[in-house]
Amino acid sequence: MQEMTELPPQDLGPFTSFYKMVVPQFKFFPWRSASIIAIISSMFLYLFLGATLVRLVSILQFGF
Repeated sequence: MQEMTELPPQDLGPFTSFYKMVVPQFKFFPWRSASIIAIISSMFLYLFLGATLVRLVSILQFGF
């Protein structure tokens, strides 16, 4: 008995081309991708929160 299922290709709507471009980067270069995302997100957090972010990080470092 052989059963075979045919699945349609995954479609993410307008984000399919972006998904196909980004996923190989995460798959083959995870540390580089994660470090770039961390740097960019920390810069945005500092721009939006400013000194509050510095105070929050200091409190967290003191607590741990």
